[in-house]
Amino acid sequence: MISAEPRPSASPRATLPPATKDLSVIIVNWNAAAYLPAALDALFAAQNGLDMEVLLVDNASTDGSLELVQARYPQVTVIANDVNRGFAAGNNQGIRQARGRYILLLNPDTELPTDALTRFLAFMDAHPQAGVSGPRLQGPGGKIQGGAAGHDPSLVTIFNFATFLYRLFPRRFRGLWLARSLYESEKPIAVDWVSGACMMLRREAIEAVGMMNERYFMYSEDVELCRRVRARGWGVVCLPDIRVTHHIGGSASQLGPAFYAHNIDSLDLDLRTRYNPVQVGLMHLVAAFGYGLRMIYYEFHYQRTRFPILRELSQLWGACLKTSLMRVVKPAPVVTPDHANNPYDTQGD
Repeated sequence: MISAEPRPSASPRATLPPATKDLSVIIVNWNAAAYLPAALDALFAAQNGLDMEVLLVDNASTDGSLELVQARYPQVTVIANDVNRGFAAGNNQGIRQARGRYILLLNPDTELPTDALTRFLAFMDAHPQAGVSGPRLQGPGGKIQGGAAGHDPSLVTIFNFATFLYRLFPRRFRGLWLARSLYESEKPIAVDWVSGACMMLRREAIEAVGMMNERYFMYSEDVELCRRVRARGWGVVCLPDIRVTHHIGGSASQLGPAFYAHNIDSLDLDLRTRYNPVQVGLMHLVAAFGYGLRMIYYEFHYQRTRFPILRELSQLWGACLKTSLMRVVKPAPVVTPDHANNPYDTQGD
C-alpha cells in the first residue's frame, strides 16, 4: 500500500501515533532495487512472531524500486517522494507514522540474521536506560566494517583516527570509529553513536529528544541524534554479537566520488555547530593527514597488485582528503532536496 506524506517542517519534534505494535522498521530507499529483495526477505525471515510494520520511504527512485516492492511485498507501506529528500528527512517521514514500541532504522542494502530482531528487543527490554542500540556491521564476506559505531567527533578522536592510535591501542585511545578488534567481543559496548544503517531506537527517547536533524541530507545525522539521546540520560550501545551484513553504499555510491566528499561535508556541518572556525580548520587539517596516509597506502598496494578495489579505496580517501582541505577555510553548504537529480551538485562548490 502507498500513502502520501506532506513535507515536514524543519523542527525535529516527534509526534507519533499510539504504540500498537512491537516494532516499526523504516527503510529509506533511493535506487537500491538490486538490494531490496535480499534486505526485505531477510527482514521478514527475522520477524519471528513479532507484531511488526515495515515502512519504506522512497526518495524518487528511477530503478523500479517502487514497482518491485508493490509487486512482491504488499505488506510494506510505501511513502513515495517526488524528489530525493535525503536520509534524515526520509527517516523522519517514517517515524511520524511509526506505531511500534521500538523503531528500527534500516538501510536497503543490509541483511539481518534471523535472530537479530528478537535479540535487539530482548536487550532493549532488559536495559531500559538504553535509548539507542546498533549491531556489528560486516561485509558479505564477514569483514568487520569500522564505521558501525564510534565516538563523538573532536580534536582528540579525529587525531586518534588519523594516526591509527585507535586501532593500535583501542582501549586507551578513542577514535571516530570503534576499532575493529573491539567488535570481537560478545559484550555490549558503550559508544557515543551507532550507524543509521541499522539503528534501534527506543520510542520514548525519540519522543523526548526529537527526530533526525534534516539539516543533514545524509551522514552525521545519526551522530547528532545519538548525541541528543545521550544528553537526555539514555545510553547508546553497540551489540557486536548481532552481526548484520551491510553492502556499503548501495544507494549513495552511485554518485561516485561525490558520495565520499559529502561524508566530510556532513562532518563539517556537525563540527561547526560545536566549535569555532579555527578549531574546525585544525580538525580538518588533522583529518586530512589521516586521509592522505590511507590514500597513499591503498595506491601503493594497487600499483603492486592492480586489484581494482584498492584503486577504489585510494580514490575514496583521496576525495576525503581534497574535501577536508577545502573545508579548512570554506564551510560546507547545506544540501537541499532541490538538487533532486544530483543532491550533491551544490551551488557554489
